[in-house]
Amino acid sequence: MSSIDSNSISENNQKKSIFIKILAILSIARWYNISLITISLYAIQIFIYESSFNYLIHYQGLNLHLYVLSIDLIVVGGYLINAFYDFEKDMINQPEKTYFNRLVSKRSCLNIYMLCNILGLIFTFLINSKILIFSISLIMTLWIYSHKLRKKVLLGEITASFLLISFFLGMAILNQKFDFTLGVFSTYIFTIDLTRGVVKKMISLKGDLIVGEKSIPIYFGIKNCKYIIFFLMISSMLAILTLMPIIFFKLFSYYFITAFLIICYSIYLLHHAKSKSQYEKINSVYKILIGLAIISIVLY
Repeated sequence: MSSIDSNSISENNQKKSIFIKILAILSIARWYNISLITISLYAIQIFIYESSFNYLIHYQGLNLHLYVLSIDLIVVGGYLINAFYDFEKDMINQPEKTYFNRLVSKRSCLNIYMLCNILGLIFTFLINSKILIFSISLIMTLWIYSHKLRKKVLLGEITASFLLISFFLGMAILNQKFDFTLGVFSTYIFTIDLTRGVVKKMISLKGDLIVGEKSIPIYFGIKNCKYIIFFLMISSMLAILTLMPIIFFKLFSYYFITAFLIICYSIYLLHHAKSKSQYEKINSVYKILIGLAIISIVLY
């Protein structure tokens, strides 16, 4: 084999390695969730704050683009630092996924984490001081969550769900206007995300026991954990009932009527849930529920 052929093969392998590492980074950063956050923020601006599509392509929409980009970068950084600290437990609960993620070194994770935060702060600095303070608070909360709160029983899940709806709070700061519908919708998103967070703890029970982590089902017991999930499901239904008088004559209501029925079905699944696979089914249902909630904003 000639040296030219060897160099060509080496270059191809190098390109393939870089491509695989990029895929691994996207996996760690949960591109699916980042996409949903991006779609939701633009949808909120257009359909809830009633901005025209022309707003997005004119200079006045620049602050929105900078805000969305900064949030995406900060969230990517948050996922990277979480994956860094969750590695040992994920090796047990999700061995195939963790093996793929190991293609990105810990040093690379930390470097990308820092780069994402710096770029995020630069973009928010270009908007205004209020959004900059909000972004700094978000980064600090993500850091505290990763280092301390994520291991605190229930408090970790509550913080994670609050971080999710904090992006909507940022939209209120950006527009200098609080929308009641957005507030109730945020509460609904908070409850269904927190429900999924607790359900995921039931799924990862085996891994938590092995690594000695005090998760919700270990601390409160499986029976009490199911009561917590049931309470959160009922809370989601109450949020829907609060929204219905406001959105009843809008297409937006179709999602919430469907969601109400899905939550009723989830309560049925919860009542009979005993195995990991049964909780995974509830988790899948709620993952779809969250995704559809974001998309449903266009019906407002």
